[in-house]
Amino acid sequence: MKIERLIVGGVALLVGLLAGWMVRGVATYNTHAASLATYDDWRVTCPASETPDISCELSTDVVDKSQVNGNVLARVTIATEKDGKQSMVFILPFGVSLEAGMGLRIGKDPVKVYQYRTCNTVGCIATTPFDAPLASALKTADDASVMIAGLDGKVVPVAMSFKGYQKSLAAWKSGDARRKAWFWRLWS
Repeated sequence: MKIERLIVGGVALLVGLLAGWMVRGVATYNTHAASLATYDDWRVTCPASETPDISCELSTDVVDKSQVNGNVLARVTIATEKDGKQSMVFILPFGVSLEAGMGLRIGKDPVKVYQYRTCNTVGCIATTPFDAPLASALKTADDASVMIAGLDGKVVPVAMSFKGYQKSLAAWKSGDARRKAWFWRLWS
């Protein structure tokens, strides 16, 4: 009889602790605050939940390590568009060959060339869908290079860092899920 009471009491305690943890997650989630988390070379930026049309972004800077001060040559951002499709956006500096486009080489795969969509005050922008094959290739890649063609016709490969990519990818997906559905806030 005492063992049954101990078991029932232990189960009730565990259920109470779990329910308290879940209620705390929903009650303390701040829908007005944006968040920024850094995972080594990658960042996850999420706007406030009260702006539902904008999604979290996963981004990294592509740094030229051949120079002493390590200039940022490009920025790579992965985000979900308003239509629900995910895209990978490359922002490159001015002075690139627009006709040649920019390239992305993942591991030993051949270079994939993407045309520039536009240039604005930030730089020249090229996009590609962040579909399952690209996501899979990045997930298993040891190295990748952004290929930039200058106005002189020379192609400059710049290594893209994957330090922190896996953790930031998981945080990006869970951050978007928490922003859009209260159920995922239970576990935050």
